Amino acid sequence: MTSAMKSRALISSLLLAGALMLMSAAPASATTNQVYRWRLFTRINDVRAAHGLHKFRIADSLRDTAQRHSNDMVARDYFAHTSPTGSTLYHRVLESGFPSGGSWSAGENIAWGTGSIGSPRSIVRMWMHSPVHRANLLSRTFGCIGIGRATGRFMGNSGAIVWTADFGHR
Repeated sequence: MTSAMKSRALISSLLLAGALMLMSAAPASATTNQVYRWRLFTRINDVRAAHGLHKFRIADSLRDTAQRHSNDMVARDYFAHTSPTGSTLYHRVLESGFPSGGSWSAGENIAWGTGSIGSPRSIVRMWMHSPVHRANLLSRTFGCIGIGRATGRFMGNSGAIVWTADFGHR
């Protein structure tokens, strides 16, 4: 094999390796997000069990709604239950398909932090120290939950983690 052929083979191998790394980056990020959402879910259910309450079930529609809200807060750099366009929890849940007729109710907790302050452990601890957020976590009415998590530059902080937990009863 000539040195030119060796060089082409090396360059081709490097390009292929680079392409494979780029292709695997997106699923790793989605998987990481899923892992951390699961960790928050189990932390919340651990707290509920410690208070003698039934565990929440994951509702896909609430999870999708919570994820969209976390994504929107990061993308538009705001921190609120109502979006800059006026979308409220009520509207988001209604559009999600979660209510399937009859009476229903919903609640929402949001939080954000960087580093360990944005970890599931810290987020649950903060919510438990806030009467309104604690009420949602320990509600006997809500039976379902959806959790959203988005990361990025937020409120002037790089590497921020923005959480949304949407609770529901139907």
